[in-house]
Amino acid sequence: MITNYYTLLNIDQSADLETIKKAFRKEIAIYHPDNNASPEAREKFEQLVEAFDILSNEDKRREYDQMLKHQATNKPVVIEQKQQYEDWQKEAKKKSKTYEGIGLEELLLIDIFVLNGDFLDGLFSGADDILDGIGDIFDFF
Repeated sequence: MITNYYTLLNIDQSADLETIKKAFRKEIAIYHPDNNASPEAREKFEQLVEAFDILSNEDKRREYDQMLKHQATNKPVVIEQKQQYEDWQKEAKKKSKTYEGIGLEELLLIDIFVLNGDFLDGLFSGADDILDGIGDIFDFF
């Protein structure tokens, strides 16, 4: 069964990226380990990271919406799509472990590094990526 991430984030399926970010920040503040140490919170935190990871990426979101549509009409999800969804879940679980180690304040501010839906990937890929991005920010001013 595919989790409905729109329901999880309390947003409409037509929500834009800014709405998704806002909902993610609101929910993550409740369930981040800095604020909530319960075992249920850890699971919810992982689901929220998973939701954001999929819904903030245009390609993943398009595929995900198709899977949701199939589920709603009781059509079977194609095996390849099911495998892809499970791969996304595994990837998000790894990311959530990383995000647990980031303080809540830093995590809430980090979305300036969202590029092409790849939340934090550029941040952890190496110092060169960070320095390049900082240079671009200063060029703006």
